[in-house]
Amino acid sequence: MDRRKFLRWSSFITVSAASTTVLTACGGGGGDGSSSGESDAGSVAQSFSLGVASGDPKPDSIVLWTRVDGGDGVAPVNVSLQVALDPDFKSLVLNTMVSAEPQWDYTVRSKVTGLAANTVYYYRFGAGAATSMTGRTWTAPVTGQSLAQLKFAYLCCQDWSVNHWAAFDTLQNEDIDFILHVGDYVYEQLNRPSFVTPVRDPQHGEFVLPDGAKLADGSIYATSLADYRMLYKTYRSDPRLQRVHARWPVIATWGDHEFSDDAWQDHQTYTADDSMPQTARRRNANQAWFEFMPADVPFDQNNPSFQNIQVYRAFAFGDLATFVMTDERLYRADHEIAEQTTGGAIGSRYVVSKSAVDSAEQARRTAAANALTPVSMLGDTQRQWWQNQMSNAKTVWKLWGNEVPLMRMQMDGFKTVVDAVTQAVISVDASLPPLESIFHSAIQADLSDALAQNLRPAPFSRLHQLGQQGGFSESDILTTIAALNQMLPPYSLMTLLLINADIWDGYDAERKSLMQFLASSGVRNVVALSGNLGAFIAGTVMDDFDAATPQPVMVDLVTAGISATSLSMQYEAFLNSTAQTQPWLNPLLSGGGLAPFGDSLKTNNPWLTYVDPDAQGYAVVTLTPGTLTCTYTKMNPIVGGAVPAANNAIAGTQVVVVNAGTAAVTVATP
Repeated sequence: MDRRKFLRWSSFITVSAASTTVLTACGGGGGDGSSSGESDAGSVAQSFSLGVASGDPKPDSIVLWTRVDGGDGVAPVNVSLQVALDPDFKSLVLNTMVSAEPQWDYTVRSKVTGLAANTVYYYRFGAGAATSMTGRTWTAPVTGQSLAQLKFAYLCCQDWSVNHWAAFDTLQNEDIDFILHVGDYVYEQLNRPSFVTPVRDPQHGEFVLPDGAKLADGSIYATSLADYRMLYKTYRSDPRLQRVHARWPVIATWGDHEFSDDAWQDHQTYTADDSMPQTARRRNANQAWFEFMPADVPFDQNNPSFQNIQVYRAFAFGDLATFVMTDERLYRADHEIAEQTTGGAIGSRYVVSKSAVDSAEQARRTAAANALTPVSMLGDTQRQWWQNQMSNAKTVWKLWGNEVPLMRMQMDGFKTVVDAVTQAVISVDASLPPLESIFHSAIQADLSDALAQNLRPAPFSRLHQLGQQGGFSESDILTTIAALNQMLPPYSLMTLLLINADIWDGYDAERKSLMQFLASSGVRNVVALSGNLGAFIAGTVMDDFDAATPQPVMVDLVTAGISATSLSMQYEAFLNSTAQTQPWLNPLLSGGGLAPFGDSLKTNNPWLTYVDPDAQGYAVVTLTPGTLTCTYTKMNPIVGGAVPAANNAIAGTQVVVVNAGTAAVTVATP
């Protein structure tokens, strides 16, 4: 194998240098491949049905992407690539040939160097008689250059199977420089019962994975390289997503669903006994992401481990912003509480006792001489890299492309139950509501005693006494107490609960370490751009959420998914599924103790400044030296099976502002 072929196999990225002078225009983008020295792929006509894309803009380079249809699976296809300063391609700066290889599913990734900074370019590919759509891209400003403004959108969670993708059309109206994607570009699992809703984008039909594996609930998940390629090819077939890629460069990291739901390293978590490594599956997911994303990252197919790719990287835009993109799946440790001990996700990753997570984390650290390695999300090497990037950044803002939210999201399960039981008691008699505070105090004390002594059923002695004082019959009092005991959940839930331990709440020791580093190093103006939650949330990240007086260190801005199931709908699905197996939940719900989810989040988490837990959409950030302004754009849902019309696609917007020099968020008034 010659050296050129070996390099193409080992890294699958071609590098072409643009001319410093304008080349002579040569018309269309098609090429006969005569300069390539390689054969065309038979007589099948070529095309570019998945469009084009660009990514990772730097001051002097950009990565350009396409995929060629029509290959025979054996021979490469010769592809011409043209880059110009104008959409008519009269001012060419690059006119070259590249090769689409069958080993890489005929995808093309070409890094074009020698470009001018802060410049718009146009590009297109050709094969045989076919010419791709024209792409538009942009290079970053020179590092250190004074910038008055930078504007970009950030997205996540574009599930093909639920809700709609009208946000991509709405996005076309935004005046932005580039797009940040913080994960869940594809979803590896099809027909998920707990998340499939009656509404789905009518442009999104069913599709079948070539191989796939079936779970007990009937869902199918990707396993083979062909499966993961099929996911990307299906998603990229949507013309709205194609238009987004053709218009702006994208800087992307991945979430869990590019491999497996709530994944860690090369492990899946679908069932409680998923303890075996899935190395081959992880490598397949890595390769497909590498093939289909226009990212300037190293990938080594010859490396037999699952860590054969590095997606964490950093970008600088003038003197205004440094973007630090992290990988929060490939190196993370297992969740603190194993699914095997709880029988599934509930109690291990979701609705988890905070004290149990803290104890498990401390036990791991003690066994590792207090090292963060067994409780880390980033891993030791990436964590040190993150610290270096943050401390060495010379820009005003340090923006963290962060897959999962950093802010604590907890709920006081004990208070929730006390409130619900109180409401149930005072509802039995119209004369009781004025005495709510008295009943609340008695019930709180009764349940505190029951928890401390592990008494089941709870005796409710103080409540019993109040009933006697109120003239109720002994029979009625005992009947009421028996009914109240039916409302009580397992005592393990009547404590401070973490809503989601798959996010940074499940990796608290490392979060504290990162915040301590920022504070002690004097690194300011750090803002995380997060996703993966199905909600718009803005707030402050504290140095230690458990401290008596926690201090703000940085800001976290969470965007809702393009189409993924919202946080409140996930919460509702959880309640509905739990009610089928846990007899206490329906009485608890009917007791009125569960406030609307968004209200509960704000009440239990004072560092959350803005919360909309039932949303799909995206965020647009306008950055200046003095302010970061983030506009959350919320989409209207599908109604009657129809995607909302273009003039009615947006349900509303909300602006939040971060002023330079402060670790605080202000919610702008309409």
